[in-house]
Amino acid sequence: MVIATMTMPFAPFVLQKGARAAASTPAPVLTVLWPGSAEERRFSRADLEAFPQASISTHTPWHAGVERFSGVPLDSFLETLGGNIRRLRLIALNDYVVETDIADVENLGAVLAIRENGTLMPLTDKGPVFLMFPFDNDPRLQHQSYYSRAVWQLCRIELL
Repeated sequence: MVIATMTMPFAPFVLQKGARAAASTPAPVLTVLWPGSAEERRFSRADLEAFPQASISTHTPWHAGVERFSGVPLDSFLETLGGNIRRLRLIALNDYVVETDIADVENLGAVLAIRENGTLMPLTDKGPVFLMFPFDNDPRLQHQSYYSRAVWQLCRIELL
């Protein structure tokens, strides 16, 4: 699947020739789409920070030691979207795509991490959004099926 427009939401604003853009408009970092609809909702970092936050301290296959990730609990985030969501399609900026049943990711303590060790996650280091699981808390999560669902540079969630 090729999604050619995914890099655009990360520009802080787009200037048209001769126009001035309002710097006060936060850039969206995550877009959510509903099935069979053109409806979408875009979330900036500030929007994500307005949700209740949670932290995970865990080892990952991509880091040398224990890292602390914080952000929106995935369960809470999905709850606010409402509807009868059965599956998710998670899409990263590099067009990496994984689909998963909600039942396989809910109630596990996953977070939509926007901070690593207290610092906002930059685009150049797996940010600005990284779906993270508490791998150390449950041996079931220490498996490729969950590592593949830990999507960094997550930019789009399609509700299926």
